[in-house]
Amino acid sequence: MSLRVVLVDHPDQHDRLQALAKALPSDWVVMPSTQPENVVEDAAMGGIDAVITGPDPGPMDGATLLQRVQKAHPEALRVLALPAGFDARLGERLAADTAVQQVLAAPFSETDVRRVVRRVLTVRSLLRDPALRAELGQVDRLPASPATYLSLRMVMADDGADAEEAIAALKRDPALAARVLRTANSALYSRGRTINDVAGAVQHLGLQTITQLVLAGEVFSRLSSGPESAKTEQRSLLASSLAMHIAATPREGALAASAALLSDIGALLPGSVLNAPQHPGELWLAAPRVALLGAGLIALWGLPMEMVEAVAFRHTPSRLPGRGLDVVGITHIACALAAEMPLDEDYIASAHLGPPLEGWRAMAEALRERSA
Repeated sequence: MSLRVVLVDHPDQHDRLQALAKALPSDWVVMPSTQPENVVEDAAMGGIDAVITGPDPGPMDGATLLQRVQKAHPEALRVLALPAGFDARLGERLAADTAVQQVLAAPFSETDVRRVVRRVLTVRSLLRDPALRAELGQVDRLPASPATYLSLRMVMADDGADAEEAIAALKRDPALAARVLRTANSALYSRGRTINDVAGAVQHLGLQTITQLVLAGEVFSRLSSGPESAKTEQRSLLASSLAMHIAATPREGALAASAALLSDIGALLPGSVLNAPQHPGELWLAAPRVALLGAGLIALWGLPMEMVEAVAFRHTPSRLPGRGLDVVGITHIACALAAEMPLDEDYIASAHLGPPLEGWRAMAEALRERSA
């Protein structure tokens, strides 16, 4: 597969991506280095298949450049490349932008580059599947995107943000705030302490946990009701909490926790869609329809690509190549352990996750007992 790819970085740091250029497959066409504005223009004309940018190509940061590329040519692959020694906090903030499809961190290798691009292409193919689009097209009114959750993600990505901004964002929706407080006082989160207001919840639980509770509140209040949906919500909250414990970094924890919350969202769509006959030409028969529909829905919301692929492949992460304990894997393990379902043994073996698995099982059981 030949791709036309452009590498972009700050003019004063033009050699930072030299190692990445050497790692690109020999059949790829590497475009001459150019200014960010020219990259956007070339993308708009369809002259670029992929953009790999450093964090500060100037006069804008890498995430902003990829936002503009996304608007100009949504089909182009968008990858953020972080050099060795780059500030971890700033890297996480840039990588959290929804325009960033994948992140590469130095040292770069051809295997890493091919793996990242194959994953983006896989998910893009899923979302372009005419059968999946036809299924979603049968839904008269898709649920709106979780606006308060997206606002809190922006707050958390801002280096200068504080808890007051998050509290203010949540207070703008009193019904949602009440639902979040009710969940925060459940046995899974309160640990015996009564939480009386939003400020106390943020102080006691932290912004990341509050953000997950907001997401659960927005999604489940709109899409579901009744005892069965309550069980689904409780199981999703358990998986989300477990995902944050399993993840090695805050960024992966936030993404996997959100994906775990949304892992069963497809099941909350109308039965007429879920039970429709399979399309003869459907490309993804090996994946459960409920997972594909859920992935398609959150893609329409503009949530990060890593969350989309985690929801789509959380049953069988081994279908995506060359992965370790990443967002998809964390989501799979958290959801399986929370629901006491079988794990993808091929994935567990290939990622060498056998040793820590028993500890995660014990953690899941402790969380389950706490929430009972």
